[in-house]
Amino acid sequence: MNSFVKVHVMHTGDLKYDRALAFKELDEIPAVNRRGEPYQQLVPVSSYLIEHPKGRIVIDAGWHEDIRTQPKEHFGEDLYQFIEYRLPAGSSVREQLAAKNIAPQDIDAVVLTHLDEDHISGLELLTGAKKFVVSGPELRNAAKYKEKWYKGISFETFEPEPIPFGPFQSGKDLFGDGLVYLVFTPGHTAGHVSVLARVEKGWLLLVSDVGYAEKSWKELVLPGYTFDDQQALASLQWVREFSQREDCIAAIANHDPSVQPGIY
Repeated sequence: MNSFVKVHVMHTGDLKYDRALAFKELDEIPAVNRRGEPYQQLVPVSSYLIEHPKGRIVIDAGWHEDIRTQPKEHFGEDLYQFIEYRLPAGSSVREQLAAKNIAPQDIDAVVLTHLDEDHISGLELLTGAKKFVVSGPELRNAAKYKEKWYKGISFETFEPEPIPFGPFQSGKDLFGDGLVYLVFTPGHTAGHVSVLARVEKGWLLLVSDVGYAEKSWKELVLPGYTFDDQQALASLQWVREFSQREDCIAAIANHDPSVQPGIY
């Protein structure tokens, strides 16, 4: 059995927003076009496929294909006006998995790093996966309006337990073999997790939204939205420290335009 996993980085659509959403600089985050082009950022919405010796894992779900035909209905009026979005043909999580000859029924676990819209919009496209996993603190603290995107999905929740990694050294060893850890990195949301995967050349850290780009942890810039600033800072500090380890081959944020699709 392999002592490492393979990670596929997939861009499942794009998102344009005011930069204050990614980097905390204002008390209130403006809608995407309010401050003009210099303040806008176009970023990917990423999902990941992990091939583990015991099964396939999908991390986050990206945009739903509905945004191509009925975006207002899918997002709701407030969110529809707040951001801009794009989902090119063939780029949804379902379509990209199908291109690899993988059906939802072939997925052993769908893991949600947290329950923000751009991470759960496409969950319905993965109906048939064996289980859907999210942290207990995240589900308990999720806003009611988000339920529309995971209606009908039964989550398997977990409470953070001791692991060797993370700002609080808590999370979950997904398969109990030290190859994939869900690392409890709260602050952006109450139950946010990052994913630490042991790939052939070392550790790959999928930061998710602890920070929106490498500069987030290098300069300790909090996300625009935070549940708890102190926890968010502790999580960023841990990402910075871990990214400097010799055995960390990369730390990648979900929405960093410098990160390209590929395989680790």
